[in-house]
Formats: sequence, structure tokens, C-alpha cells
Amino acid sequence: MTKVVAFFQPGWADWEAGSVLALLREYFGATISIATPDGGPQTSIGRVRAAADAAFADIGPSDADIFLAICSAAWPAFHDEAFFALIREAIAADKIVGAICAATVAAARAGLFEGRAHTSNGQGWLIGHAPGYAGIDGYVDTRRAVTDGRLVSAPGSAPGTFASAILRLAAPGQAAAIDANAAMMAREWAALSIG
Repeated sequence: MTKVVAFFQPGWADWEAGSVLALLREYFGATISIATPDGGPQTSIGRVRAAADAAFADIGPSDADIFLAICSAAWPAFHDEAFFALIREAIAADKIVGAICAATVAAARAGLFEGRAHTSNGQGWLIGHAPGYAGIDGYVDTRRAVTDGRLVSAPGSAPGTFASAILRLAAPGQAAAIDANAAMMAREWAALSIG
């Protein structure tokens, strides 16, 4: 069974966690654990209170197959070498690592973008929060998630493609179901008329 650890900071973004975690659990049978900086509950932007299963420091690279850093305004001020080492070790162990929106700052500071294509909330934005990060030349200016190997990065505007990219890595044999879910979400936006 696929094991997932999602890292929630204070004010985690409900809409970025919602699709990916629900799909992993409901359609692919994954077990989901929530880790927070201190192991205590964290409240989302939408005031959803999530109980934690562990503190960041309690998690090791062998504890999951997928590690997901979900957006929060707390990530830009977050400097934790143990956490950065954890996600480096997870990538080195061929685990899936995903970072979306402000959580891409942690991925940049950890050195995960060195030699890899990646994205965030804008190149200038990422440089502003992680000056001189390794791999800056691999930045892709896009509104969609970017996958390079087992690493997925995404801007905050791309929770749908972030979820799809994670699912494609986690369940490559389920491409048809993943594509069908992505197409269902796309139809909503295709029908939207902004005048």
C-alpha cells in the first residue's frame, strides 16, 4: 500500500491538499499521514483544523513513498536543515516528492532543484525567497505543475495538475483514470465564461 506524508504548516492551503490527498486515498488506496512542525494540529486558511500524526522531526525517508509539502505562508520564513535533509534523502531514495506554491521555497533551499526542471509562483518570487538557490537555470515559467524525475513542483494556481502529476508517478498503470479525472476538472474551467 502506498504511504503518503503531507507536511502542513500553519495556514495550510485547503485547495492544494484537497485534490491530491483525496484522490490518492479514495481511488488509489494510499494511507495518508499528516506531519506538522511541532506535531500539534494546524488550521488551514479555510479554518479546517487538521490533527497531526507526527512532527516533522519524527519523519524519516523510509516512512513514506510520497512526501508532499503543501503551501502555507509560513514556508518562506522556514529554515530547518533537518527537514531539508529529509526531502533530499527522500529524492535520493527514489521517493516521490511534491512541493506546491510557497512550499517550493523549502525545495529550493534543500537543493532539490539543482539539475532539475521546476516551477513556483514566479521565478522572481522564488529567487526573492531563496536567493542564489542551486538550479535556478532550470526554472520553467508555467501555470502548470512540472515533473522532473520523481520531483513535482507547482505554482499555487495549479492544484489540479499538481494532483495529476503526483498520481501519474504513484500509479503509472492508472493513466486512463487519472486522465479522466483531469478532464472532468478541465471541463468546469472550459465552461467558465469571464466577461
